[in-house]
Amino acid sequence: MRFEEINKDTQIRASVRHKSYAISKVKEFPKQDDKIFAVITDGMEISVVAESDLDLDWVSQEKQLKIISFDTKLPFDLIGFLAYITKLLADQDISIFALSAFSTDHIFMKEEYLERAVEVLKANGVIIDVE
Repeated sequence: MRFEEINKDTQIRASVRHKSYAISKVKEFPKQDDKIFAVITDGMEISVVAESDLDLDWVSQEKQLKIISFDTKLPFDLIGFLAYITKLLADQDISIFALSAFSTDHIFMKEEYLERAVEVLKANGVIIDVE
């Protein structure tokens, strides 16, 4: 199913998390911690998305990230949702890092872009709650 079909009669909801996050490239898989949002391993590197104040032994790091999570449960076989969202933001020169869970998509951006990103998404019909 294409996003254009579902967008006609589905309300897209999102939420902004109030905490600040960092994405870090680390040498070793970290110990489990409630401040960790995600750990990504691809065979070449280990990346950790976590609250900014979590002390990690990082190699490289980007801090002061905010998260917008899309709370609408979308079908797994949906085509084009992230393409639609990322194009809206790219057209406004907002750089993002996208991460998908099984049924939820998340976008990360520098804190300085958050307000503008929320405005752009709201102007395009996304209902956004701020935690």
